[in-house]
Amino acid sequence: MKHRYIGRSGLRVSPICMGTMSFGTWSDRNESFKILETAFDRGINFFDTAEVYPVPPSAETVGLTEEIFGEWIKTKPRDALIVATKVAGAASGWFVPPIRQGLTAIDRHHVELAVEGSLRRLGIDYIDLYQVHWPDTVVPIDESMEALDRLVQAGKVRYLGTSNENAYGLTKSNTISDYEGWARFESI
Repeated sequence: MKHRYIGRSGLRVSPICMGTMSFGTWSDRNESFKILETAFDRGINFFDTAEVYPVPPSAETVGLTEEIFGEWIKTKPRDALIVATKVAGAASGWFVPPIRQGLTAIDRHHVELAVEGSLRRLGIDYIDLYQVHWPDTVVPIDESMEALDRLVQAGKVRYLGTSNENAYGLTKSNTISDYEGWARFESI
């Protein structure tokens, strides 16, 4: 399988990313393992999850997908996988993530709690691509980007990405990061 780079990063990924948002609800552990094995055997090395998965998100199941995926990771060489996961932001109020008592934000406190939880559930030392699940329209972008940069500097995260963001938000985030010398979003 041919691989391609994500943005200006050193992440070489399969052109197909295996999403895991149904692992733990629509797909139980055994079925999830079969899906992951099939994807890996066919050359997929890029896997995406999130701290609030599986869907539909609920307080009872939050983190279950990362736990299932983390159990499967132990059966593979870590360097053969590109692991992506996401921190749940405030979702601009349209959705209240059922994590951290619904008081999520993309600030230093929540970003650090989220990454530590994901690393624990996944059972790994670092995340290849750490993404903001939804933009945070309240916390200043410079505060969010600085908090994310700290994770890269600490070696907990290799690269950053964002999800569900618009072109203006991406441009503003990366402009601030470039100006301050912080890690920038390499994917959207």
